[in-house]
Amino acid sequence: MPNIHLTYGGSSAHRTIACPGWVKASENLPKRPAGPAAVEGSMYHEVMELCQEQGKEPKNFLGHVYEEDGVEREFTEDDLPLAEIAWKATNDILDKYEIDEMVIEPFVQHTPGLIGGSIDLLGLSEDHKTLMVLDYKFGKKKVPVENSPNLSLYTISAQKDPETAGMFKGVEKVVFVIIQPQVKGVTFTWETDLRPFKPFEKEFIAATKSTDVNPGSHCQWCPAMAYCEAKRLNVMATNLLGARDLGELQAGADALLEIEDWIKSMRQEIYCQLVRGVPIKGWKIINKRATRKWVDEKKLETFLKKEKKLKATDTHVTKLLSPAQMEKVLKKNKVELDLSNHIKSESSGTTLADESNPAEAVIVSDVQGHLKEIMG
Repeated sequence: MPNIHLTYGGSSAHRTIACPGWVKASENLPKRPAGPAAVEGSMYHEVMELCQEQGKEPKNFLGHVYEEDGVEREFTEDDLPLAEIAWKATNDILDKYEIDEMVIEPFVQHTPGLIGGSIDLLGLSEDHKTLMVLDYKFGKKKVPVENSPNLSLYTISAQKDPETAGMFKGVEKVVFVIIQPQVKGVTFTWETDLRPFKPFEKEFIAATKSTDVNPGSHCQWCPAMAYCEAKRLNVMATNLLGARDLGELQAGADALLEIEDWIKSMRQEIYCQLVRGVPIKGWKIINKRATRKWVDEKKLETFLKKEKKLKATDTHVTKLLSPAQMEKVLKKNKVELDLSNHIKSESSGTTLADESNPAEAVIVSDVQGHLKEIMG
């Protein structure tokens, strides 16, 4: 995959349409280092790319190390279940649509050096009538597939790029596919023809020529959010503490996720600037709480045996493995044993989540009575 940075890519397509001014607002801002979740997602993407290119299962790439900006992430046994779900889902959807020709990670450009990106998988059916645009998502928050701006941008870019334009000849149906192994259902599809892409292309090109700033939920991953005056005013204008009736509470609830994203972005940017040596009044970087650890457990065990003042039962604790650990041991030793009657799943309590969370809502009772007591 070419190491070319394009101003407008698939991951920012929705933001570009909703808030075209994000690009100008982000100019000259230093790039933040990728967080653990982003590095992990990229590692999974690279493993899936290797699987498709070499026609091998994920287990063949155990030990593979993904590297980004000096940060390394190894593909381990713990990562295997998620990768296997994605691998099986990919093969199933390719079979369903009889995809015969595939291009893995094609780097396509609608406007050279400006608009485009890398598609996880671009496929064509045996009869050349169905084109598949597939994208992997490894997060827990479900990503909508219908009219996806991300996949739409990839589609119009593939149509324009000389390397892939020929795949569109004779195409009658375009299938968007999002494979998201951490979301119930895993595979999500949307079918259309080529007609929606002309108006989308027109809308997107118009957005690239605009500098309008419109804060909203699309700000979540915007690199300029911590510095955006429009976003700051939008957040400050929302009064969450003065909700006197259900309507005001609903208005506050609607804005809550945006406010949380803004606060998170502010904290990340303050931290990054402090690390770079930029002073921020009222803030500092400190060490997390220190925990005591043995310098060398083997040397300690040797020392304790030599002193002979404590028994092994006094210094070591034997504990039954957790269900997940036990299943790994069974798999490693190739032992088939049904433990389902000995396992139960218990939640530690309830918590608040937005509607995009895949978990089922809990049915609660007598909440109104408690709220009346609290609110007087």
